[in-house]
Amino acid sequence: MNKLTKILTAIVALAAGVAAFFMLVHNSVTDRVNPFIKAETSYAKVATGTQNYTNVTIYNERGQKENYQLASVGGYDPAKGYLTIKHKGQYVSYIEYISAAKYKQITG
Repeated sequence: MNKLTKILTAIVALAAGVAAFFMLVHNSVTDRVNPFIKAETSYAKVATGTQNYTNVTIYNERGQKENYQLASVGGYDPAKGYLTIKHKGQYVSYIEYISAAKYKQITG
């Protein structure tokens, strides 16, 4: 093997390793920079009386339950219980509280 072939092989191996890492590791840090995950808007019902929500079941814009949960979502109003969540995988970029009527209209 010549020098150029070795360099190209190393670059391809490194790229494959980085891609595999992003496909296997999902948390708020890696999902924030993961180019394979798209940003989306989801909806959720959360417990009242707290501002730290864990294992949040989310529904997409068509009202279908997603096949994963958000591990952690922070809030700012412990009296409200319905959220619009803008996220990229486990990385939550924005939340907004919505009415129960709007949540039920979306999720059915």
